[in-house]
Amino acid sequence: MAQRNPPLGQAQTTATSSPATLRSRSTTATPAKHTPGQRFPRLDSGNGDSSKAAKGRTPSIRLAKLLLWVFLVHVGAIYLFTRGFLLSRSVLDSKSECDNTNMDESIFTDHGLDSKPCWYPQQYKKAVVVVIDALRFDFVVPHHDLSDAEREPHYLNKLPVIHRLLEEQPDNTLVYQFVADPPTTTLQRLKALTTGTLPTIIDAGSNFASSALKEDNWLAQFESLRGQDRILFMGDDTWTGLFPSVLNTNNSHAFPSLDTHDLDTLDNGVIKALGPALEDSSKWDLLIAHFLGVDHCGHTYGPNDPHMAVKLEQMNDQLEKVLESVSDDTLVVIMGDHGMNGHGDHGGDSDDEVEAGLVIYSKRKLLDASLLDRFSLGDMLQYTKPIGGNVYRTVNQIDLVPTLSLLLGLPIPFNNLGSVIPELFLSAKDPKSAIRDLLRATRLNAAQVATYFESYMELHPTSDIALANRMEFGELFGRAEKFMGELGQDPQTKTEDLAMALRMYSDYLRTSLTSCKRIWAHFDVPLMAAGGGVLLASCFCLLLHITMYRTVGMPPNLERFLAGGTLLGIALARYLKPLLLKIETVQESSLGLVDIMIFSMSLFSIIGFLLSLALNAKSFAKRESWNVLRLIRWPPLSGFLACLFIFVNCLIFASNSYIVHESTFIIGFLQTFGLIGLLFSLRVPDKAARNKAVLLVLSFMAMTRVLSASTVCREEQGDLCSPTYYASAQQTVPSQWSLVMLVASGAITPYLIRLLLSSSKSMNGIALLWVDYGLRIGIIMGTLYAVLDFEGSKADGTRTATTGNNANAFEPLLGGMSAGGHYLWAKTTLVRIAFGFALLIGPAAWWTNPLCMDIQTVEETVNPAEGTKRSVGSTSTTPTTQRKIYILGYANAFGAGYYMALTMMFLFVILTQKPLGAIVLSVGLAQISCLVELVDIWRDADFAVWQQRVIERIQAETQTSVENADGVAAAASIQSAAQAEQAKAPTLNLLLPTVVLSLMGNLFFFATGHQATLSSIQWSSAFIGVPTLNYFFSPILVIVNTLGPFILCAMALPLVVIWKLPPKANRLGMVVLFPELTRLCLMMMMHQSLVLVANMFFTGGMFRRHLMVWKVFAPRFMLQASALLMMDLVLVTVTVLVVLNRVIREVSTILSVRVV
Repeated sequence: MAQRNPPLGQAQTTATSSPATLRSRSTTATPAKHTPGQRFPRLDSGNGDSSKAAKGRTPSIRLAKLLLWVFLVHVGAIYLFTRGFLLSRSVLDSKSECDNTNMDESIFTDHGLDSKPCWYPQQYKKAVVVVIDALRFDFVVPHHDLSDAEREPHYLNKLPVIHRLLEEQPDNTLVYQFVADPPTTTLQRLKALTTGTLPTIIDAGSNFASSALKEDNWLAQFESLRGQDRILFMGDDTWTGLFPSVLNTNNSHAFPSLDTHDLDTLDNGVIKALGPALEDSSKWDLLIAHFLGVDHCGHTYGPNDPHMAVKLEQMNDQLEKVLESVSDDTLVVIMGDHGMNGHGDHGGDSDDEVEAGLVIYSKRKLLDASLLDRFSLGDMLQYTKPIGGNVYRTVNQIDLVPTLSLLLGLPIPFNNLGSVIPELFLSAKDPKSAIRDLLRATRLNAAQVATYFESYMELHPTSDIALANRMEFGELFGRAEKFMGELGQDPQTKTEDLAMALRMYSDYLRTSLTSCKRIWAHFDVPLMAAGGGVLLASCFCLLLHITMYRTVGMPPNLERFLAGGTLLGIALARYLKPLLLKIETVQESSLGLVDIMIFSMSLFSIIGFLLSLALNAKSFAKRESWNVLRLIRWPPLSGFLACLFIFVNCLIFASNSYIVHESTFIIGFLQTFGLIGLLFSLRVPDKAARNKAVLLVLSFMAMTRVLSASTVCREEQGDLCSPTYYASAQQTVPSQWSLVMLVASGAITPYLIRLLLSSSKSMNGIALLWVDYGLRIGIIMGTLYAVLDFEGSKADGTRTATTGNNANAFEPLLGGMSAGGHYLWAKTTLVRIAFGFALLIGPAAWWTNPLCMDIQTVEETVNPAEGTKRSVGSTSTTPTTQRKIYILGYANAFGAGYYMALTMMFLFVILTQKPLGAIVLSVGLAQISCLVELVDIWRDADFAVWQQRVIERIQAETQTSVENADGVAAAASIQSAAQAEQAKAPTLNLLLPTVVLSLMGNLFFFATGHQATLSSIQWSSAFIGVPTLNYFFSPILVIVNTLGPFILCAMALPLVVIWKLPPKANRLGMVVLFPELTRLCLMMMMHQSLVLVANMFFTGGMFRRHLMVWKVFAPRFMLQASALLMMDLVLVTVTVLVVLNRVIREVSTILSVRVV
């Protein structure tokens, strides 16, 4: 390591001359006039030319190429594993036909049920389907069991129209707990509600880009039988995306659906179209109205908020109008597509998310409740626990599909797995006719499901579903059909026998659905093994590179071997497929040519990498740079602790309980590092540095504790977690104290950054402009936006209830800044200005002059009589002038400029966060600064210990030589000793700080209100700075909000090497940086890759049939894969190719040094 002189971050040169001489040399020795913030002038020593600067760019590009290869291999590995693990459900494109029920119906025809062109006699001519998005079940049913002292939540008892129906017309009204299958996102729910199929978790990502639904569905069947002009739709445009051929501009009023801040625009549009439609029912046979305000209110404010009461009361008014206006031959279906959790979000499978409400109403009598008991059908029905003092029926959402299809005289969709709801087929006055009606409907339903499984078995004869059909439930349908055949056409068949047949068909339907839910989708084990194997092989390559090429960065010709291996993989891909298909386990795989090409490209490029290492191993072995034991050099515990952290981090995925409480493990890792760091710091020989190191370690541990206090809880954590990120567990709005802290952190953060840079005299150049102005303005604008957003939403929620003297004069203005308000542009402009500073103004100024250096010239008059030596014979007593030129920021030339770019990324990330998230990342930036300062102190201490050892060795050799009185031998001995110690110059093991920095990304992720669940994604960030959904910017904002912590930690990695490292050249005129930078980048990639390998092994290998695979393991896999790819991408592009490359080029040009 280069010695760090002079101190305080400045280089110094001295020139002494007379005033006349000084004046004559002023044009060459005096630097040009320089003002703070101006571009730092080049110090040309006369021997540095532009070719050296050009050469300085080569290591950055070579490193970027290596990291790009690693990134592409990771992409390929994750693609292969995902193709095998998160497969989409196999879709059959067959369609049900009216004239083909696939069963003998003569038994029903002969007993009074007229045969119809379609499967079941039409019971209703018209239907009104009202979808209230996110209508949770407890929103629907009455709650009369609340005590007087208990405050009623804002979401209870706000639909009195349904409560009155239950009291006044119980035989005309059915209320169900409507249970959805996860993922509970609107698109997947609508697919299930129209096709009767089970969605897969990979479909959840398409919730924001719906494509046309090609499966058979009851809406398309309705259009086929009655015509497109008999359908009228209004509401969420997701419907028109799914059914573009059925719903178009002629029969639909669709509105954008993803602006979660806008509670009213879509609902008001639906209300405007719904009124005329109800007044003139002759224009439609099917009316669909989809309201979104309740869902958006949950996302924005949470369920227990005054906004929710307002929206539910609005829905109650519209339901009253619907129920009053319908005719006797109209069936009314009121339902929620899913529920919402305590924060108003959804997507997972918690009880609150999957339990929606379903209300079915008709002015005709729906049910004779006594028939259920008379036929002993209780074992076929499922009931809820007592809710609001009552017990209700519970049905699966997909059960609505066959029920609605048959009641409207439609064939059941071909892929349906749902069962008819029994109560809706027991409306006949004659009990025997009623049981026959229900039996016919259930038998039609069972025959349709059996036909589906037969077709599925023909397409996938060896699939798990085919095996389950043969072994578990297939014989149940055959047994039921045999029993029906024995009953024959005897009109005297007993009601008990008909009920027995009904139970047999119902048992078949329930068992088959249970098996399908268990199997879910076919796991492609060969593809999963290929992905995991490629990723594990890449980790092995990274480990070899880290250990073998410690001092040289990259082996020669590595790029050629990687390119050659990749091209060879492409060329051989088509020939590998026949060979692979000869393997028995691969024959049932869905392995395609693209999969084989990706696998072969990854495989052969890895082989090329290993060949490159092998061909160069001998020459590097001579340098003793490849010994693995060098990984655990000083401090002795460092390498072991880093490996232990990685190992335990990988073992977290061995249990779903560990994953649920992962944040606790991360805190434990970092606090353990703090304790070990305290021991390291106490070994620092210099007292001042030791005290500073101890203070930094204690600050690091305290900040870890502070960050752990910001939490969002998972359902599985139960009472072991207390949420603090939002105002309450039932809301998604920030608390007032978080806004106060945000204002305070906005003032403190720039001050701390200035203090940090001033310690190395680096508060110059771009730092003066950015820290004092750009960063401050950006934080102030972002803070103002957060405050106005909070106050505006509060005013919007209360302005309808606040009148007279209680009204606040500013509420109309603040309310106008909410979604759809007249003053929204003002709030949006503020945050756009902040984004402009973070992404445009700041980076442009930084790119022009990225260094935080300045020149300070001091002239001092020296009196010769006070001790200045004069040349022999000189009698001049004229005072001389001594000029000292200080290069301020020299000792941190690389680090300070890079740190400025990091703070710009920091500003961009915090602007996408909630207020407490911005505070968390401000503390996180301070924690990163503590870490790099600690590494610098430990590195200096290591160097000081080595330097003292060199001095002692030379002194001992000198003493020995003096005693031997041999001058020539003494000089040779001293030189030999100095060279021997120089070869042992220490380099601090940076593996542990790199792993710690990688773990800090996880800590920041959890502390910013995220969890490894779909429902914790903060979708509201998609509307920061954009008044409506923007399909380019909104996804970027959500990604940065979610993965921003990992972005910051990946970008901060080079600071571990370059922070306070002066650009002092060695004897060859070079500054050696890239070997250590290469190792650190590969270390971080290897850590994240090994964690993902462990995730793949446990999730896809051991626990793919685990009960919690989709609830816990799969979301954690998706998070880890996303984090790995994001960190890889940031390291390749932003970190190395842009920021680091620019800083090094500028340092090389200004100081005329070559960085390698």
